[in-house]
Amino acid sequence: MKKLFTIMTLILLGGCMGISRPARFYSLTTQTTAPQTFKSAKIFVGIESVKVPVYLDKPQIVTRNPNKVELNISELNRWAEPLSDAIQNTLSADIGNALPNAVIKPSSFRKEGFNYIVWVEITKFEGTWNENVTLEAWWSILNNDNQPIIRNKVNFNRPLGDTYDNLVLQQSLLIGELAEEISTYLAKLPK
Repeated sequence: MKKLFTIMTLILLGGCMGISRPARFYSLTTQTTAPQTFKSAKIFVGIESVKVPVYLDKPQIVTRNPNKVELNISELNRWAEPLSDAIQNTLSADIGNALPNAVIKPSSFRKEGFNYIVWVEITKFEGTWNENVTLEAWWSILNNDNQPIIRNKVNFNRPLGDTYDNLVLQQSLLIGELAEEISTYLAKLPK
């Protein structure tokens, strides 16, 4: 009887423990070619750390329910690096693709001698399954005296399917759209 009780307990514990699915890790991707390139721009640009809302500043990928007020935070679908770093690096690469003769790099130290600094504050960067994914952000270009030259707000949307692969791809494309807009202004600035 004691042996049967022990076997039943082990079976029940084994069933409760189960096997969980492993987490999947995602990263934003850069656009391999820019829709429009500005070869004449020969400037040195620093991309500041990107500010993201607190609810997005976590390893888990966040989506919004169709009711527009409830968020889903996925424990199994995560960013491979902090989202603000991923956006900063992707934005730098995308702007660099649009301005091939310029030097574009993430800024970690203001006094690197940049001609211009790009500052971005994201207010929304999320998707609703089978609807769309949205990027809302304020961006500015500052001169090397830290004076704003231009400040603009964007609101970009792309259709979204029902997978995390599609979500991250669409978010990458939205960062590419932001880079294209910023590049257009940077290309007009003097060295």
